[in-house]
Amino acid sequence: MPHWLTKPLVGDSLPRKRQLIAAMRPLLGLLWAQSSAGPDSAPLKQAELAEHLDSNSTSLSRFVSLDPRVPGQKFIENLYKEACLEAAASGVPVGITLEALQDLRTSADGERRGCPSCVELGGRIDSLTSELSSLTTQLNAPCPACVTREKERDDAVALAASLRREAAELRAKVPVPETSEAGLQARLAMAKARRAPLPVHRQQQDRQRSQKEAAVARQLAAQARDLDGAGQPDEALALLRRGTTELLSPAETALVIVELRQQKLDHLVDDLIHVYGRDQGDRPVMTVAAELHEEGAPDDAGAVLRAALK
Repeated sequence: MPHWLTKPLVGDSLPRKRQLIAAMRPLLGLLWAQSSAGPDSAPLKQAELAEHLDSNSTSLSRFVSLDPRVPGQKFIENLYKEACLEAAASGVPVGITLEALQDLRTSADGERRGCPSCVELGGRIDSLTSELSSLTTQLNAPCPACVTREKERDDAVALAASLRREAAELRAKVPVPETSEAGLQARLAMAKARRAPLPVHRQQQDRQRSQKEAAVARQLAAQARDLDGAGQPDEALALLRRGTTELLSPAETALVIVELRQQKLDHLVDDLIHVYGRDQGDRPVMTVAAELHEEGAPDDAGAVLRAALK
């Protein structure tokens, strides 16, 4: 690239002319590069390029420098026409429209003549360009709500994986065949032991519950509440159904029902009771009903039993 096309523009004067030069230089560089690309071709001189555009070397130097002189409309048309021809031959995009190039020329010419309207218009264009850039940055930034929801999904997946691992470890510690009579008796004994509170006063029974069971129940209820509050009740019910049937024990499921009922999410509670009672076996349903009765929710205990009979 010749020096007269890459020479730095020193100073802060003539900002509109600078914009015009920044748009013209790539087009002039395209003409110079294509005309000098042949194996036997000598680099095109500035005077030759100016003559090709129906101009002269002196004027061309002024056009691409911070000299106040601004090219005329005809020069811009010739430059754009020749650049388009070279771009089509080489497959290189021009990168600007003729209208935009002429607008830059008009703005630079108004700046040279001290036209207040042109200067004001240029300032408005700069302001709008800056505003557009700021809006583009904001649109490309991640949505905070989406980031929060994605984190909640990741937390739910991590919780599910942790619960599956713990369930697998528990099954490995008690390798009793489920189909054998001994296995059934052992499972029944474990369910009774887990369900039965210590013989203490009713007000102290909550303290006998596992803190982990309560934490898991609260977390699942909170995730369902957030989905329901975001206008996704179907997703909330699907989360509850999957969590209570695949991950949580009957005791934890009962705590989820109690937690949702305390949060006034009655529609989720009613739907969960219906699908749980309908889909689960007699033993989990009876365990949930017993736990609900112990938690002071006899109506929900009766509801889950009725759902199992339908």
